[in-house]
Amino acid sequence: MNLALPAALFAGCLIAVQSAIIGAAGERLHPLVASTWVHVGGLALGVLILSVSPRLGFQVAVVREVPWVLLGGVAGLLLVTGIAVAVAGLGLASTLAVVTGVQLLVGFTLEASGILGRTIPLDPVRLIGAALLVAGAYLVVSRGAAAT
Repeated sequence: MNLALPAALFAGCLIAVQSAIIGAAGERLHPLVASTWVHVGGLALGVLILSVSPRLGFQVAVVREVPWVLLGGVAGLLLVTGIAVAVAGLGLASTLAVVTGVQLLVGFTLEASGILGRTIPLDPVRLIGAALLVAGAYLVVSRGAAAT
């Protein structure tokens, strides 16, 4: 069974839950402080899972092989900080709509450019889907917390 779609659905749910948590925390703490604590929690869980799952292994040498993997953590910290700020001003649904639309457009750009090592060309159907998603994001934001 291919787990890609269930994993994407699960990840989508987690992004919404995490965004709600970080948005609420970002109203009480500086958004960067809230984001840092979110990542400390994630690090603790990751270390726990790796320590009880020896077959996964925690290999520091991997960082020497692909040092750019650390940029994912940097991006995550900045992403969560941005969400903490955005949720306070736009509301949760509007923030998620904008983030989703931007993720899709950047994803298309990265895939089409081949910068990630695999080129996936754009086609009319995918472009129409992207346009609908961006239009939907616009409609959600135009009627959300920022619009009132």
